[in-house]
Amino acid sequence: MTRIETMKPQELPSSSTTLEQVYLIDRDPGLLCRILGLYAARGLDVVRADYAYAAQDVMRLDVRVDNESIDAAESVRVLVDKVGSFVGVIAAAELEM
Repeated sequence: MTRIETMKPQELPSSSTTLEQVYLIDRDPGLLCRILGLYAARGLDVVRADYAYAAQDVMRLDVRVDNESIDAAESVRVLVDKVGSFVGVIAAAELEM
């Protein structure tokens, strides 16, 4: 698994909660950037992003978002639904933390 470093590295306090999303996507760096760009466009603080090859032409992208904002959970739900409709996205899901 490869970790994508965030712009401002931070250690999460033990009391902080995160929302995690998992995507199975075609092996396409442009699609990866497009997905991560949506997080930035919505003002979501990405705490951690990792990707790994799940199969020959398939990548698994794990994204964790800070859940401090009141609207973060709803924004993530909308984002996962939107990304799930992209060409090249095989599956998109939220994980309970």
